[in-house]
Order: sequence, then C-alpha cells, then structure tokens
Amino acid sequence: MVTLAPRRMKVPGRKRFGGIFSGDTASFVFLFGFGFLFTAFFHVDGWRPAVYGSSQVDFPAVLGLLTLCCAVGWRGLLRRGFAWVEPAELTWLDFAPVDRGRVVVLRLLGAWTGVVVVTGYLVALLLAVGGAGLDEWRAGIAVVAATAVIAYVTARRTALWFDAAGPLVLAVLGLAIAAFHLGPATVEFVAAGVVVLALPLAFGGEPVTRAGRSALLSGWEGRVLRSVAVTFLDPMMLLPPSAPVGRISVRRPTPLRLAWAGTIGRSKYAGAGVLVGFAIVVAHIALPTLPGPVLIGLGGYLALMPFSAGLGELWRNPGRRRWLGSPNRDLVLANGLVLAVVGLLWAAVLLGVTLAAGTSFAGPAWLAVPLSVLSILRTVTRKAVDYGNPAFVDTPMGPMPANLVRQLFRGLDLQVLGIVLLSLRI
Repeated sequence: MVTLAPRRMKVPGRKRFGGIFSGDTASFVFLFGFGFLFTAFFHVDGWRPAVYGSSQVDFPAVLGLLTLCCAVGWRGLLRRGFAWVEPAELTWLDFAPVDRGRVVVLRLLGAWTGVVVVTGYLVALLLAVGGAGLDEWRAGIAVVAATAVIAYVTARRTALWFDAAGPLVLAVLGLAIAAFHLGPATVEFVAAGVVVLALPLAFGGEPVTRAGRSALLSGWEGRVLRSVAVTFLDPMMLLPPSAPVGRISVRRPTPLRLAWAGTIGRSKYAGAGVLVGFAIVVAHIALPTLPGPVLIGLGGYLALMPFSAGLGELWRNPGRRRWLGSPNRDLVLANGLVLAVVGLLWAAVLLGVTLAAGTSFAGPAWLAVPLSVLSILRTVTRKAVDYGNPAFVDTPMGPMPANLVRQLFRGLDLQVLGIVLLSLRI
C-alpha cells in the first residue's frame, strides 16, 4: 500500500505582494502610480519654485518636517490595524500546523514596509527638489532608518499606555530642529538616540503575535467596516466609537451631557490632534509657499473630526434620537458647542507651538479653525447616501457620478470654499 505524504499547508491571507503582479487592475494601478511618482524626480527644477518659492531652501526646517512625517507614520503603525484574522481562518488555524502568529507577522511586515516606503519617498523627493547636499541626505536617511527600527519594535507588541508619547516626543524634536535651525549632524545624533531608545523597547511587552481570538476578531471587524465604507462611499462609517466613560452619568440624557461624554470618551485622539498641530507649524516654516489657511484649515479638519463622531452616530441612528427626545436643532447646537470648545483648545495648543517655534500666521488664517468646526458639523449631519440617482456627467476624466460626489464631499465643499476665500484675502 502506498502512503501519500501530506501536502504542506500554505499560510492564509492575501496574495503575495497584494496581487500587483497578477496582470489585473491591481497591476495597472501599481504601474501607473509607480511611474507617476518616479517621474517627479525628473522635474525637480520645476517643482522647486512651487514647493520652496524663490527664497533659499531652509534645510533644517525641511529635516524637521521630514522628522514630523516619520512621527506621523510611526503613530499610524501603532494603530496595529494588521492584527486581524478572519473567523473562518481562525477556526481551522486552531487545528492546522500553521501558527496564527506567522499570519500576523506577515501583515505587520507589510504595513511596516508601506510606512517606510512612503516616508522614504517623501524624504527623497523633498531633498531632491531642494537640491540637498550629501550631509542632508545622510541625515534624512538616518531619521527614516531610526524611525523604522523603533516603529517596528513598538508595533510588534501589544499596546502600552505610553505608546502615544513616542511619536509626540519625536514631533517635539522635529519642531526643535526646524525652529532652532539645527544642522544635519544634530539630526543624525537624534536618529542615533532613537535607535538607542528602541533597544529596551524591543524586549518589553507581550508580542502582538500572541493576540487572542477576541483581539484578532475585533481587528477583522474593523477591517471589514473600512472596506464597506470605501465600497459604498460612506466615510461616516469610519468615525471612531467612544470608550466607556464612568465619570459622567447619562441617567438624565440631555444633548449637552451626551455630547460631552462622547468627547471625553474619544480623548485618546487628542495626541493625534497635537501631532497634527506640530506638523502644521513645521510645514509653515519649511514650505513657505503653502498659505496659512490651507495648513490650519486642513489640519483642523483632520484633528477635530474624531470628536464629532458622537453627533454622527446620533444622526445615523433615529432610535437614539427618539430616546433623547430632543429636536435635531438642539443636538446640533449642543455638539457644536462642545466641538467649538475642543477647537478652541486645539487652537490654543497650535498658538503655543507657533510662538515656541518663533513663527506666526496671518490673522485671517486663524478663522480656518471655526470654519473647520462648521464644516465638520455639516459633514456629520448629512443624510444617508442615496444611490438611486447617480446623475452621471461627462468630464475630461470620463463619466462622473455628480450626485454621489456631491453627497460624498458634503462639508468638505464648505471647507475648501472657505480656505480659498481666506487665502485670497491674505
């Protein structure tokens, strides 16, 4: 009797390299995107006036901005969106000779590679456009390499309470590099310090590869939610949920009390808002061609959006609105008041960082903060997407569903219009 050897079981998950070499749409998008991004390096002389203006390039500020970009990439990797496994795969992984940790590690390496490639591209493009010398190139590469090391060693383990402090400290260092015009040697010293700090972190905490079933399923649910939001053009599904808040009672539910409790429950996103504020100030120093209203407007929209999720959830859930028993106008006013307070605090932090960096924004640029609050309220109070009448119109890029685009960019239209008017006034 002949005995057949069992076949070696493959690791489940996505196709290798995301299917970019399969010859289908993914291959076309990859080749088109790679060609477009690579072509930019052949037109650096044309990009230089648009990015840095006619003045001399402030390379310390550029290195500070690149340090901020690395901090943002590090902060994004700490979300650990790679820690997920489908329920069906989890079921048979328990009885198969495949370690579920290996599946998570492969996704970690994919996400980490993406962050390193994006930050490395930004470093190469900004330095090439500015005509940087060898010292600046060494400093930029050192920052990317050091951040890649510490991002991997911190993302490979489960979350700790001081995780968000790391990117903020790196952001402060980037602000100091830009504000005090520190040279490339100092930037390399900072990169060396980041690598030294990564050594003890590499041996602390529990590896994320040992995440339990509940954590992996929670990550999978988040991934499915993001996929559905992109498929149905509904970004409101991506608004973050609130964490439990035990210090505020809602036994007598009022719009103001519920809005305040929802804001406190999303306080963990305050660190990301502060990080955005640092990036705005450093970008204002390094890229003088960008108007202040553009930086403050877009930054404020991104920083304050998570705190409007409470109103977004109420607007999408008629049952909760009936439970409150309050008219829609009161809900908008209460949540708008709380969001305005958060916007005022964020503007105060941004002003403090601006003064510490020795720079300033024009007066009308600060009007972009209340503009962001109004735009966010308009965004989260939109109706459910209506797919019945897409209203296709012919454009140079092909047919465009005008009605769907109008619904998708509700709120952003007010933001863009206000930013343009403020920029023209300046």
